[in-house]
Amino acid sequence: MECDKEEPPRDLRMEFESCYVPDHNEDAHFGHARTGVIGVADGLMALAGIAARGWRRRPPRRPGTRVCPLVLLDLAHHRTVLSRTPAASTAVILSLAGRALKWAYVGDSGFAVLRDGRILYRSKPQQQFFHCPLQLNATGGTTVADAAGGKVPAKEGRDVVVVGTDGLFDNVWDDELERIVRMGTAMGFSPMAEAIAASVHETATCRYKDMPYSVEKLKHQGTATTGGKPDDITVVVAFIVSYD
Repeated sequence: MECDKEEPPRDLRMEFESCYVPDHNEDAHFGHARTGVIGVADGLMALAGIAARGWRRRPPRRPGTRVCPLVLLDLAHHRTVLSRTPAASTAVILSLAGRALKWAYVGDSGFAVLRDGRILYRSKPQQQFFHCPLQLNATGGTTVADAAGGKVPAKEGRDVVVVGTDGLFDNVWDDELERIVRMGTAMGFSPMAEAIAASVHETATCRYKDMPYSVEKLKHQGTATTGGKPDDITVVVAFIVSYD
């Protein structure tokens, strides 16, 4: 009697959507479906998107092109240095490599990986001191060597990745983000990124609730304030699904 052969795991891909609510219009983001890469930042993302599109000249024979977020971030930063762009930038890039989700980020642009509606992993802001994040620039100081990086196994149909700049994470508590994602998943919100951005924009302009930014300001500066922090709000939501 022959045993049934175990089927190999199916390749995974990202389905993503985005929403941008400008305040002073400095955020940027990109997504590239074929290579499974997404990112947000202040200023670097156009170059990172170009680099992602050129990662391989031909479509891969199998899904899941291996794109290293740290290498992509370094390439984007290098091109920014060559262009002599004067602005500084926080940045986060995530890629789906096979069945693993990888990331690299500098500063307080960040992400949360939710599994079954609960936060599995949440990036921690890199700051020199309160309200002064690490930033990449063309003149030295912080470099890609200072970036935080890591990976987590990805689960199809269960993982949702929410990526954003500080305008997102300064204005939403983790449990509220979980609630929106669970509700959006159950009710089929589409696009979910718009639902998250709308909720965050409301709290960013609120003046009477304690939000992450006001709580951290009290902790580090002793300034008793309430409310959110008006800012550009960029939200990218990626769903981990299998190739058909």
